[in-house]
Amino acid sequence: MWPDCWVRISIVSLRDKFVILERKAKGTLTPFELNHGDKLRFELSDGEVCEIELVSTSAQVLERNYPSYGYLDHGDISVYAFECELRVNGKEVRIERFVGSQESFYEPFEQDGIRLWFDAVTDIFIENGGFMDEKDWRTGLLCKPNRKARFAIQDASLSVCPEPIGMWCELPDGRVNMKDCYNGEDCWMGPYAGAHAHCGLDINHPAGTQLYAPISFDDHYYFHSVAAGFNNNRWRGIRRWSDGSEWWLQSHHLVELLVPERQALERGTAYATTAGVWIGAHEHTHFLFRVLDQGGDYFLDPWILFREMLAQATTKL
Repeated sequence: MWPDCWVRISIVSLRDKFVILERKAKGTLTPFELNHGDKLRFELSDGEVCEIELVSTSAQVLERNYPSYGYLDHGDISVYAFECELRVNGKEVRIERFVGSQESFYEPFEQDGIRLWFDAVTDIFIENGGFMDEKDWRTGLLCKPNRKARFAIQDASLSVCPEPIGMWCELPDGRVNMKDCYNGEDCWMGPYAGAHAHCGLDINHPAGTQLYAPISFDDHYYFHSVAAGFNNNRWRGIRRWSDGSEWWLQSHHLVELLVPERQALERGTAYATTAGVWIGAHEHTHFLFRVLDQGGDYFLDPWILFREMLAQATTKL
């Protein structure tokens, strides 16, 4: 028989193997990450608790016919998929996502009062046995989760944030079209040049297109500018919510700011013209969504915001 101390060490080790996160629904959506076997206990607005356990994850390439640029290191990935298996209140659930096609602009999963966005898995990335590397790591923009999978959750009766969201830019077709994401690949984690996970959402539009503050911001500024010696004009708007979370919304390739930096911006304000600096093959804007929440720092799919913008704009018609 093992000494009691060995038994205790074994038990502690087993308990430490899995993480149980506890979160409550609040005014803004809640990002979180899980490893296999980890759980989230999410308290809804009515006090009910939904338990989510991550069982497994995987990823695979579906189409390999991406054309060569000729002047870039590239691969041939056009479309890939990733999936997870969950237990939601004990029920088996499988969620699959597609990237590189129009299906990239997906609907969140809803069940038992939750709305769940399945954002990323590490299985996509080469260092975890996958097939993609990071495109924008040099500027600190990383798509890969810190744990096996990244999600965002909200009470299904609530929006992603407690105030209305306006359109960030005009979308003439009333949707985001995959064909208009740079060369048709640069959605969130899209296979840029057929090989590199794109950290942001590119939307093609003519140089000089105006951008509008989709929410009210406490502060805004260039964090890179051509005037400061960088190759791009990259802008950041910051909103600090009363629930303690902080949102950073970014837009890159701006031509000029229309309002002074380092001041509050009201929702709907035209703050810049865009799509004219360091644009590459197409005049476009790069959109980015970053959330600092409950000790975590998360890059999320900007589509989450654009979906809400479009839904609210449609409701008003």
